[in-house]
Amino acid sequence: MITAIIIILCALIASFFLTSNHLLQLLIKRRLHDEKSSIKSYSDRQIINIDYLKSLGREDITIKSKDNLNLHGFLIMNKEKSDKFIILVHGISIGYVGSLKYVETFYKRGFNILVIDQRRHGKSEGKYSTYGYYEKHDVDCWVNYIIERFGNNIYLGLHGESMGAGTVLQYTSINKYVKFIIADCGYSDMVKLLNYQIKHDYAKCLQPYLLIVAKLSRIRAINFAKFDFKHVSPIKVVHSTDLPILFIHGKEDYFVPWTMSVEMYNNKNSGYKQLLLVDGASHANSIEVNKKAYENAIDKFLSSI
Repeated sequence: MITAIIIILCALIASFFLTSNHLLQLLIKRRLHDEKSSIKSYSDRQIINIDYLKSLGREDITIKSKDNLNLHGFLIMNKEKSDKFIILVHGISIGYVGSLKYVETFYKRGFNILVIDQRRHGKSEGKYSTYGYYEKHDVDCWVNYIIERFGNNIYLGLHGESMGAGTVLQYTSINKYVKFIIADCGYSDMVKLLNYQIKHDYAKCLQPYLLIVAKLSRIRAINFAKFDFKHVSPIKVVHSTDLPILFIHGKEDYFVPWTMSVEMYNNKNSGYKQLLLVDGASHANSIEVNKKAYENAIDKFLSSI
């Protein structure tokens, strides 16, 4: 009897260990999308116009992160001379390709556009994705690059999608030069997001087990990637910033619930704020579903700040 109990306990411990390791790998070392396949998919779905993007030209740039990683991006300078700049920050696994669908919108509004690869994506170095914990400092390096090159009198904004939205929102805690933020389908808190996904995606009988697994994954993330899920909480930063923020979210988003953007919007106590909820849009495809509403919201936002 005792032997059987020991065997069961060992099996349970091994199960927790293996499952938490698998979850951690999904979170911080998620499989990256192939660049060429992603571009083809976006082109086939008419989300991007490859010929148009090529016609704009680009300058490839590499800078160093604060922890000495090579970070890659490319700069699209507007043919109409402008002091307006925006940095586009993509979500998890997709790389810079995820930002391409926003280029035309901002280019036609007179912006020079910096499209970046977040750490661990594309040509940027890095072993783990940390959902904005380290990435916000990478954004700060890009901001400093733009300011040092073009001067601190420019008009600079950030646009982030999904993990990119979480990143740019967390960046507000160290902001010096950015004038506005557009956060598309961002999460309010990483622990809450994990709990939501477990409760939404899995049967009730599995949820207690997986919630324990998530806590173990958090401990392992501290050991391996040197960051704590609890410290990834954009809503805490949003609460205290007066930086103008436009929150955008699709109402059919079941990966990051749209209620998280509403929660952050309601929690922002100072400075201009605006919210767009897009009917029929799933995760990270609001501009694809209703480009007119998306661009109208941006125009209203930019004219109000």
